Amino acid sequence: MYEQIEEIFRMIVNYAILVLEAVGALVILVNTVRSLGQRLKQDKDASRGTLTEGISSGLSFLLSSEVLKTIVAPNWKEIGMTCAILAMRAGMTVLIKWEEKHH
Repeated sequence: MYEQIEEIFRMIVNYAILVLEAVGALVILVNTVRSLGQRLKQDKDASRGTLTEGISSGLSFLLSSEVLKTIVAPNWKEIGMTCAILAMRAGMTVLIKWEEKHH
């Protein structure tokens, strides 16, 4: 009984990870296209703002998926790799937020 509940939980978390990763990628893609359109219209400031906002928002979704991956990681090696990816994405988010404030 316990194993069945655990398997259902893992399945739900894995689907949530897929959804969060897809949403994060989609947010980045949509904002990149918007930024490119603004750049072609010679609006560089709006283009930079749209791009950094989109990347930051998309990375937030991707960070959420990485946190969920630590829940279902079966061993310490995978947990370590997930934490390293999480740290890199968090660092990128901090740098992007810093750049938004200073430009």
